[in-house]
Formats: sequence, C-alpha cells, structure tokens
Amino acid sequence: MSVSKNYLYNVLLIISNTVFPIITFPYVSRVLMPEYLGKVYFVQGVIGYFLILSVLGAPNYGIKELSKAKGIGDWEEFKKIFTELFLMTVLSSVVSLGILLFTVSIYGRFYQEKMIFYIFGLQVLFECFHINHFFIVMENHKRRLIRSFVIRILSLGFLFYFIKKPSDYYLYALLLVIPEVIARIIDVITVRKYFNFNFKELRFKRHMNSMMVIFLYLFTIGIYGSIDTTMLGIMVGDTEVGLYSAAVKMYRMVLPVILTLGTVLSPRIIGAIKRKEKNNIYKNLDIFIDYCFIVGVPATVLMVILAPEFTLLFSGKSFEGAISTMMIMSPCLGFLALGSFIGGQILLPNDLERDILIISIAGVFINIGLNYFLIPIYLRNGAALATLLTEVVIALIKIYKMKKVYKDYSILNRDRNITIFVGIGVSIFIFWIIQHIRVYGNLITLLTMPILYGIIYFLILILLKNKRVGEWFEFAKKKARLH
Repeated sequence: MSVSKNYLYNVLLIISNTVFPIITFPYVSRVLMPEYLGKVYFVQGVIGYFLILSVLGAPNYGIKELSKAKGIGDWEEFKKIFTELFLMTVLSSVVSLGILLFTVSIYGRFYQEKMIFYIFGLQVLFECFHINHFFIVMENHKRRLIRSFVIRILSLGFLFYFIKKPSDYYLYALLLVIPEVIARIIDVITVRKYFNFNFKELRFKRHMNSMMVIFLYLFTIGIYGSIDTTMLGIMVGDTEVGLYSAAVKMYRMVLPVILTLGTVLSPRIIGAIKRKEKNNIYKNLDIFIDYCFIVGVPATVLMVILAPEFTLLFSGKSFEGAISTMMIMSPCLGFLALGSFIGGQILLPNDLERDILIISIAGVFINIGLNYFLIPIYLRNGAALATLLTEVVIALIKIYKMKKVYKDYSILNRDRNITIFVGIGVSIFIFWIIQHIRVYGNLITLLTMPILYGIIYFLILILLKNKRVGEWFEFAKKKARLH
C-alpha cells in the first residue's frame, strides 16, 4: 500500500482519536471539576509504568524484527517471532498486575484511590494484547481506523449517559479502560485471520537482551512522561494534577498529527537501514523532518497564542489556571516529535538501543531533579517547565547521536530555517488580530484564526519556493484536475 494511502488512514485514525477527547473533555472537565479529574489522571499516570512493564518493549522491538522478517519474505520466521513476543507479554502482563495490586495494598497514597487502581488494573492485564506493531508492519491501517472509530462511538454514548456528577469519576475511569480492553481483544481475534500462531521450536531467549534494553528505555520514557503528574499528586494534590492534566491533554490532542507520518514511514525506513540504502534513508528522513517543521512550527505557535481560547472552551472557567501551563508546554510538540522519531526510527534500527537507554536515563534524572525543585515554587507550571527543558535536551542529544551515524545529513537547511522565521512572523500578525476579535467569543477565534494563519503561512512558503510545500501544492493540483 502506498505511503499516501497509509498516511490518509493514519490521519483519519488520528482525527478519530483526537475528535473523541475534543467532544468528551469539555463535558467531563465541567462535570468532574479539577479535583476529581485530577484523581483519575493521577492514577492513570502511575498506571503508565505498569502498562510498560506489561509489554516489555515488545511493540517497538516487534516493529523492528517483524519488518526484517517481512523484508526478506520469511513468513515462518515472521509467525514464530510474533508468537514468541505474544507469549512473553502474556506472562509479563500477569506479573505486572500482581506487582500493581501489591503496591496499592502497601502504599497509603495509592490505597486511598484503590478502586480507580483496580479499574485500571484491567488495562494492565489485557495490555498483552497490544499488537499494533503487527498491523503497522503489515501496513494495514484501514482496519485500525474502522476498529477505533466504532469503539469510540460506543464509548461516547456511554459517557454522556452515565457521567452526570463529580462522584461518577469511578465510571469515567471505567470508560477510559473498557474501550482499550475491547480494542486489544479485537486485535488478537483479527490476527488469527492472517495466520495461526507458530508454537514449534520457540526461542524466547534470543529476544531477551534487546527487549530488556528497549523496555528499560521505554520505562525511563514512561517515568519522565508520567512523573510530572505523579510528583504533583504526591507533593501538591489532586487539583493541581487536574489543572496540569487539562493542559497536557490539550497539547497532546495536536501531537499525534505530527507523529502519524513517522508511524507510516517506519517500516520503510527500517527496511532501508537494514539494506543500507542511504539514499532511501535520507529521502524518508527528509519527508518526516520537513513535515515536522512545516506542521510543528505553526501548531506550536497557535497553541501558545490561542491557549486562553483552547482552555476556556474545552475545559471551562474552573480550569483558567491551566492557560499558562499550556503556553509553557506547547513548544514540547516539535522537540518531542523529532526526538521520538529519531530514537524509534533511526537510532533503534541501527542497533543503538544502549545509547537510547543512556539518553533516556539521563532524561529521567534531569526531569525528576527539575520537578523536585520547580514544583514547590511554581506548582503545575514548574512541572510544565521541567517537561519542556527535558524534551529539548533529549531531542538535541538524539540529533547529535544521529549525526554520529549519518555524518553528512543536516537537520537544518534553508527551507527549514525559513519555515521557523515565517511561522513566528505570521504568529505575531495573528496575535495582533486576535486582540481585536476576542470580543466575538472563544469559538469564533478558534475557528477563524488557524484558517487565516494557515492561508498566510502556506502562501508565503509557496512564494519563497519551499520545496516540500511546492510538491504538496503540485500534488493537490493534479488531484484536483483528475476530479
């Protein structure tokens, strides 16, 4: 299947996953308020560690190994690898659930919210069915889209029917978990339509070293991805977690739009690295990094200048405290997208797992240290600043490591530098306009300003002969002629 079709399905999947919280979060935040919303997101942050333990890095490792087997056409080896990884994650999910239940029973802060922990424990148990790596390697994004859309529609109906008052936060936790569990079960059933599991001459040991390195890497990523809410919940309280989580959720609505192309390109880049096809590697690198700059820059500046409108419209006046937090966190978009792509699609396929692990461990210590000093002073904004600084450092180190492998590849070039300046320049003009139209309401501002920004931004890039935007423009014109 072509990159364009895969990308379309991924974009539709991202839209499905993004539209769902856009519809639900304004309702949930107004019903549960910061305190009770904070309880759920505090537990969800802690559960993230146990979800990583449940899969032992199998999804990331699986993309790499299954892509190799597919690339050489060895389908028996493909089935054997998939079976081995699946059985390993079944065992690790049971172990992870046991550790979770034990931890909740002995630690007072967790025991206070034991019912929410037990609800999320269902997701920990069924995380062994997390086999998206199979469908990514098979490039079957259409099925993922249909499955996600149907489940989202069902859960949306249940949400509006059952969540009526703040004390319903237990039901909200359940509605966050059940769709994920159902999706996992459907995935495993669907795999059986492709092939039967191969249980002959299984060799689990061959995966252990690489998987453990990837697991430690993902676990450290998980720590500095969730440590902010965990430390806020322990050091300050549920209300601060609720305000902070509102800002995080809003900026993460945009993040998948940037990351989705990396998911589509992943099997192709890994295959090119395996075959040592430098031209293909650079070609796909250019596609993603150009996209990251062209989409990431306007996404970041729009999130900053429209933070008041985003927050008040999607969360309500009780979440006004999240406005400044969202402004601080918005620049994470580009750095996180770039760092994730380089780590997962460039360094990992080049067998630099240990380097990635060391970088991640360094990031954890930086993040924990910054949170420790900044949270007592700046509360949720301190956690946001700690996250931003950590993402910047991690992205820069990964770029440095990539340059050690591909010395003649450059992250910055004329077009990308111009993209940054144009994006910031247009944002200054848009910010001036916003001051004059805010009187018409948050919804009008949010609907009109991104469109106006996009028209001016892309028109300037076309006039300045941005190569990638020019290609997109020509592609769109050809498609228009065909219809």
